[in-house]
This record gives sequence, C-alpha cells and structure tokens, in this order.
Amino acid sequence: MAQFFVNRPIFASVISIVIVLLGVVAMFQLPIDQYPYITPPQVKISASYPGATSVTAAESVATPLEQEVNGVPNMIYMSSKSTNSGSTNVTITFDVGTSPDLAAVDVQNASQQAFGSLPIDVQTEGVSVSKEASVELLKLALTSDDERFDEIYLSNYATINITSALKRIPGVGRTRNTGSRSYSMRIWLKPDMMAGYGLTTSDVIGAIKAQNKESPAGTIGTQPNSDQLSLTLPITAAGRLSSVQQFNEIIVRADANGSLIRLRDIARIELGSSAYTLQSQLNGANATIVQVYLLPGANALEVTQKVKETMAELATKFPAGVQWQVFYDASEFIEDSIDEVVKTLVEALILVVAVVYLFLQNWRATLIPAIAVPVSLVGTLAAMLAFGFTINTVSLLALVLAIGIVVDDAIVVVENVERLMKEQGLSAPAATRAAMKELSGALIATSLVLAAVFVPVSFLAGITGIMYREFAVAITVSVLLSTLVALTLSPALCAILLTNEEAKPNALFRWINRVLDNATNRYVALVGLTQSNAKRSYLAFAIMVGGVYLIMNQLPASFMPDEDQGRFFIDMTLPDGSTVNRTQEVLKKAEQHVMAHPAVAYSFTLAGENRRSGSNQANGQFEVILTPWEQRKTQGDTVKKVMHQIQNDLHQVLEAEFSLYLPSAVPGLGNGSGVEMELQDTSGNNFEGLIENAKELVEQLKRQPEVARAGLSLQSAIPQLRLSVDEAKAMAIGVTVSDIYSTIKTFTDSSTVNDFNLFGRVYRVKIQAEQEYRQFPDQIKDFYVRSSSGAMVPIGVLAKYDYSVGPAAVTHYNMFSSASINVTPAPGYATGDVIKAIERVAKPLLPNTFRYEWSGLTYQEVQSANQTGIAVTLALVFVFLFLAALYESWTMPVAVLLIAPVAMLGAASATMISGMESNLFFQIAFIALIGMAAKNSILIVEFANQLHQQGRSRIDAALEAAALRFRPILMTSMAFILGVLPLVLSTGPGAVSRQSIAIPILGGMILATSIGIVLVPLFFVTCAGWLRSRNQPATATEESTEEARP
Repeated sequence: MAQFFVNRPIFASVISIVIVLLGVVAMFQLPIDQYPYITPPQVKISASYPGATSVTAAESVATPLEQEVNGVPNMIYMSSKSTNSGSTNVTITFDVGTSPDLAAVDVQNASQQAFGSLPIDVQTEGVSVSKEASVELLKLALTSDDERFDEIYLSNYATINITSALKRIPGVGRTRNTGSRSYSMRIWLKPDMMAGYGLTTSDVIGAIKAQNKESPAGTIGTQPNSDQLSLTLPITAAGRLSSVQQFNEIIVRADANGSLIRLRDIARIELGSSAYTLQSQLNGANATIVQVYLLPGANALEVTQKVKETMAELATKFPAGVQWQVFYDASEFIEDSIDEVVKTLVEALILVVAVVYLFLQNWRATLIPAIAVPVSLVGTLAAMLAFGFTINTVSLLALVLAIGIVVDDAIVVVENVERLMKEQGLSAPAATRAAMKELSGALIATSLVLAAVFVPVSFLAGITGIMYREFAVAITVSVLLSTLVALTLSPALCAILLTNEEAKPNALFRWINRVLDNATNRYVALVGLTQSNAKRSYLAFAIMVGGVYLIMNQLPASFMPDEDQGRFFIDMTLPDGSTVNRTQEVLKKAEQHVMAHPAVAYSFTLAGENRRSGSNQANGQFEVILTPWEQRKTQGDTVKKVMHQIQNDLHQVLEAEFSLYLPSAVPGLGNGSGVEMELQDTSGNNFEGLIENAKELVEQLKRQPEVARAGLSLQSAIPQLRLSVDEAKAMAIGVTVSDIYSTIKTFTDSSTVNDFNLFGRVYRVKIQAEQEYRQFPDQIKDFYVRSSSGAMVPIGVLAKYDYSVGPAAVTHYNMFSSASINVTPAPGYATGDVIKAIERVAKPLLPNTFRYEWSGLTYQEVQSANQTGIAVTLALVFVFLFLAALYESWTMPVAVLLIAPVAMLGAASATMISGMESNLFFQIAFIALIGMAAKNSILIVEFANQLHQQGRSRIDAALEAAALRFRPILMTSMAFILGVLPLVLSTGPGAVSRQSIAIPILGGMILATSIGIVLVPLFFVTCAGWLRSRNQPATATEESTEEARP
C-alpha cells in the first residue's frame, strides 16, 4: 500500500484532508461535559402524609411503596426517607446505561400497585414519580429590596414565570425552586370561637368542600330534541373560589332562624404559603433559589448559555425592584477544565514538534510528523461523534497522550528513510520504498498492539467500563489514523520533501549528535552487559516485579479524584427539637464567619434541611461558592485550605455542630465526598439496636488512623409528645377516636381540603389553627370535638399526653431500616483505605441481625474494585495473543511483554513519590502503559527477529537491532514524555485528574525507556533460545560463539 501512495501523493493528501474535514464537522456537534455520562439514572417517588410522624410515614407510606417497587428491572439499590413533616421520598437507583424513561415507566407501574394500600390522606395529596436529573448545572437567585416583594411573592413569581420557561429549554432535565413557598389559601382557624359556635373541623372542611368546587350544570337544547330547535345554551355556574374575599363568604352553618356563620367569623383567611419549614438566603439576604439540572447527554456549555439568554429575556419583564443573578455555574468549572486540557494539548504539540526537530535536525523532515499529528487528532473527533461520546476530560486527556504516540509512526518512517538515504545513497523515492517495505509490518503491528490493549477493556461494565471505553476509543482511533497516515501521507511527503543535500549541522545539532552517539554506544554496551550477566539481570528484573507488588499495596486507593470545584458544603445541626426560626438565627451567626473569608464569593443557606440528614427544623446547610481559581491561586487558597480555615472559625459558634465536606467527585452521584454506607437492621424490629450499633460503629471508626471524621446522619431522639386517648370514655359519651386525632392534626399541622385556581395554576386550600392556639402542649386540651348528643367535649377530658423521644427521620435501604454513615479519609489515606478500615471494624462488632451496604460513589468504587485486575489481565492476554499470531510463536510475545512490569514499577513509584492516589485515572494510565511500553519493545524485537531469521545469531541480532532502533525509540519516547509533561505540571480546575493520569505514565515511560529497553534484547535472546531449543538443536559452533560473546 505504501508503495502505491509514494507514486500518488495527491491521493494520499485527499485521504488526510477528508479525515480532517470530518473531524472539523464533528467538532461543532460534540457535546461538552466534565466526564462521560457515568451518573446512574435515578427515579424518585414522592408522597406526603400530613401530620404523620417519621415512623408512621415509614410504615404507612414507604413500606407499601418499597414492597411493590423492589426488584424493578436494572435496579441496583433503593433508599427511602420519611420525616416528621409527613413527607416520604423513595429513590430507586439503576445501573449505568439504563434508559431513564423506561426506568420511570417501570417504577410508575409498580408504584400504582401500592396506591390502594396507602392512607386516604396520602392518596388525596397524590403520589408523584419523576426522573431525577441529578447533575446540577446552575443556581439562580431572585432577590428584591422592595418590601412588597416578599419571599412568598418571589418564590411564586419564579414558579409561574421562570421555572416553566427554563424547563422548555432543550437539555434542561428539571428545575427545583429551593425553599419553595408555593401559594396556598391558608385558613387560620380560631378553636375557641369554633367551640363557642359548636363547630368542629369536620364542619369547616365539609363547608369548604361543598362551596369550593367545580359545578357543571349541563346544557339547554342537547340532543335528542325538536327539529325546530336551532340553539344550544351551555349552563355556567359558580366554580372554584379564587380570592380571599370569596373564601371569607363561605357559609359554615345556616340556622333555622336565618342566622349565618361564615368562615370569616371563625377564621382568618389569607393567600399564604403552603409550607413554612424552609428558609433560603443568599449572602444573608432573603432569596428565592432556582436550581437547574442537566439532562443526561446534553451539552453543558450550550445549555448554560441558553438558560442565561432566557433569563436575560425574562428579566426585561420583571417587576421594578426584582433582580436575578447566577451565583453557581457548574459549566465554568467544566469550561475551565476543558480549556486547561486544550492548553496542555497545544503545549504538548509544540514540545513534541520541537523534540522531533532537534532529533531530525531538518525542517523538511520535521514537517512530516508535524502534519500527521493534527490529522490523527482531528479525525478522532469524527469517531467520537459516531460512538455518541462527548468532549470531556477523559477523551481530551486521551488526545493529549495520543500526541506523543501518533507522532511515533511518522518519526519512524522519516528516520528510516533518512538513514537509508545517508547509508546507501538512495534517492528520496527509492529510500522511501525500501523503508516502507521494511517498516510496514512493524507499523501495523505496533498500532494493533495498542488496539489490542484497549479494545477488550472497553467492554467492561459500569462506570469503569465507560471511562475505559471513552479513553480507549479516542486513543485507539487516533493511533489507527496515525498508522493510516504513516502508510499513506508520510511516505508521499518523504518522497517529495526529503533531499540528499546534507546541510552542515550547527553547533547545537553537532552537540546533540555527539550526545546521541555516546548514548547509543553506552546503551549497546549495557545491552551487552546484560547478555553476559543474564542471571543477575533477571534477578534485578524479579526485584522490580516484586517492587511493583509492594508499592501497589502501599498506594492509597480511591475511585475518582477530588477536584477543586470551587465550592463545598456545610451541614449544620442544632439540638433536637429546635425550630426553623432558631436554625435561621444560628445560620446567620455562622455566616458571618463564612463570609469573612476573602476567598468566599457567595454563601447560600437553607434552614430546615441539610444534604445528609434531610428535612428537620433543627437542620441547616451552607453551600459556599469560592471566587474563581485565577483570583485564589495567588494566595494559594485551594478549596481544602479554605475549608480548614472556616472550620476553625466555626468552632466559635457553640450552638450547633458543623460538618464540612466536598461535593461528590462524580456530579449527581452521592451526597458528597468520602465513604458512604448504610447500616441495616435486617430483623426489622430493633430500631433501638440499630441506633446503638450505629453509634458504636462510628465511635470505633473515629479511633482508626485512616479516618479523619465519621458522622451519623440519624437523629434518633428528638422530643415528641405521646398522646393517649381513653377510648372507653370516648365511646361512652359518643365521640369517635378518629375525630379526636383528625381534630388535633388539623389544628396543629394543617389539613389539605381541596384546590383553588389562581394565575392559571392550581393551588391547595389548607386549614390550621392560628399560631397562638398551637404553641404549647397544654393547648391541645382546649380543642373541642362533638359528641353524638351534639355537646362539645374538650379533648383534655378524653386524652392526655406525656413526653417522649423519637427519630427525626426513618430511612430504609433496600427495604430495611438503616442509618447513614459518612466517613472522611485522614490525610495520607484515601477512600479505599477507609473501606478496608470499615470492613475491619464492622466484622467483629456487628451482631448477626445487622449488616452494612455501600451507597453512592462508594458502591461504584467497591463494584469496580476487582475490575482493575481483570482489565490488566485482559490487556496482557489480548496483546499476547495478537503477537503470537503475528510472530507465529508462543514464546516471542513474552519478549515484548516483559517490559510491562518495568513500566508499571515506574508508574507506581512516580505516583507514590508525588503523593497521588491509585484511582480510576491511574488505572487507565496503568493499562495504557502496557501498550506504550510494548510499542518500544516491538521495534527492537521485530527487527531482531528479522535479522535472526536471516541467519544472524540471537545475540548479534539483538545487539544490532538495539543499536539501530535506539535513536528512533529515544526520539519517540522523548517526544511522548515531553508531550505528557504539561499535564504533570498543570494547575487549576481539573488538575488532579490530569496529574492522576500523567504522573504514572511519565514515570512508567521514563523507566521503560531507561531500563526497559536495556532488558528487551535479553528477553529476545532468551525467548529465541526457547524457540530454537524446541524446534532444532543449535550447532556447536553457534552455541560456543554465543557463550563466548561478552
């Protein structure tokens, strides 16, 4: 093929031009994101049981739903949380790659089976099933200094005018109005006046239902009718009420004497909020927060731009005094990370071309590999689009690493052509034909070896498989394209651009040539030394293999690196039973310390909820957004440094406990950084034992050296009132027990009656006692119910209460009661070390009826733990089989692959010295090194094998192959190493991921180039000896010659 393109340079050029054009077209269509889509799909079931405690909601709502939903196709785990507000949320997590739409349908169908088992109040409130777009893209704040626009107005303005518009933007998965205060017609009852009129909550609810409803009244003139009738008249009637005035006029009771008791006589009615349990603020001022979530597979940067454009357009119609701002933009981190990778890509390209020029010392020769690089890289983008990939950190890192690889083939071609022109005096076309005849097989072999490394591991399942797949396809396609260019365009350019004219080298080139000649001589001498000291050489090799094992066991292990994303979270917990107003006061006090730090740009607070413990009036949370990295780097204000400083400042706030943590390394997966686990009570009836064992486990973990912090999200002992009804007395005087409970529930915690229409939306009508009637426990005694005789009976006669404690929330994990535990690694340790510590502590501690399971990102880490060994084994096996087929030998591939442990030792050593962790990026680098190191080994083994087959002795063939291939190997390795160097030295957003993959590759290639290629000729001699001894006995002359050779 190469011979054809030497004579057809235009044809060769057209092929490369078409490849580049396809890549350019794909460039503008590829979505951009931080990582491939590796977030498992989630479906959420939401239900509400007003007035129920967490235990009641868990038993009456969560359990029936879980029983029906459990086991839907592709489900990997299920969790639920029921709170004292009566809310229940069941979240079902599915395997990566599951269709979110099909998962939602499966959950919807399953949950419908449980609908009949749910309490009537839950059915009235409704059960919703929704796909969870869990990757947060933007946070918008709506604020106003005008007193007319209070929190309720802003929240509903956002719901009516903003969130609906944002949901219609392509790529937006969902929106959330955080701390939403949706409109509700609030009817604040006055129990004493109701008792005076002889009215109960049932009377009020009945009156509202009767007079606030749609009332279709039919049509005059409907068929069948007279033929002379020519007109039909629909009858309209008063439907749902829509204003406070109309609700005021509702008649609760009409007496025979004509007197009327209207709703306004026993209640105060206002257009208020459906809930008052959450309070959101931004930088200390009241704000409505709108969160925008990204649809899986959408272009994060494009969606962000469209959201901002839509908001700018909507803002033109905002009431005067209402402002909006974006205070968190995930696309900024993504864009900065991508920009940094693109920057290092350009730097790597410049360094590679510079190295090639210094080695080839000819601008014409340098131009040939310089052209090959962009053709291969840009063409790869077309393949990425065809495979449905995105431009992300993983795929771009593959392209950066590919720069040093794709240039290899062109360098080998150019170097070999120039050598033949110089040594044999051939013309450029003739030298090109001769070189390609010699090199074509090796070029194809080395490229297919890399493909053999990556293709099998790309079929692994889960997050690991997806990450491997994107990296593997990107780097494999780029290498295959570089081989195509080396067989088509590079020979054509060699024949055109190279000349026999030898320019006199300048002083720099003369010095470089002397260094290379000396290095070649020393290298050949070292190769000869290994031949004469084979046993010692193999002993050193065995020590290196053992070193790989020892160092790998010492490396901290994690799943994904924690990046400086420019934000972190703070969960705040007050003493049990604290009100949301008290929580808000403490949040404001703590916020003064947070905002005092110069690196903090925004502080978003939410009272009544935190990320790990969920809804509870005693909970609060901060989301702290830092200034851009460019502003922070001068002071060295990394996110971990800022967290440490703020944590020390928060020690001055004595009223609450604070927990600071980073976001999850994978957006949308888990509640934050660290190890997440669920302790389960498998007996189903030992909640006290669950609490006791969870606390003991946390205390034991805190004593472990691998653990910096262990936290338990379970709040098990918040103050409660236990109500006891004297059922015998109630029945004796004609009061039903259900009336007692419903009356207390309605007065203290509100009841939803029905709906009303306003602003084109449907809102709830809720009734509840005025706040002065429900502030103290003794006031329950003054609530009245009606007996069968019509007499009003105070509840205090029929019921009494005492104080008790109970959980703020009840959580289930895979249907068992559970306690969520989060563990943060200590400095010098990683999540993998913490997982081992938990297993070590939990095994002797937990009784048989208790067990633990992993959740969030930790679940994925544990699932992928065994896949690294599988991936490395697959890579080695496939490369071995491919080389065996290539050489028609079972022993010769061993000579190629034995360089891999040397490269692995360099990778592991460099990672340990730099203080990095063994994470998914390190594993990708580890596997990539097998192919990269083997590529250098092939250049020696391939040529040595050819010489040996031509009749040269094993050692002669090995020494000559080493001498002739040292310079191109050194050139390609130096180009690759310097191409990786910008990644190693990179800073800013995404730097940890870039360094996690670059540092092991740098260390591995340095060791493979400095030590590995010294041992490869020895490996060849040994394997060739095995082959010879099996096929035919060597002659005595050859044996004595080889034994006598130094």
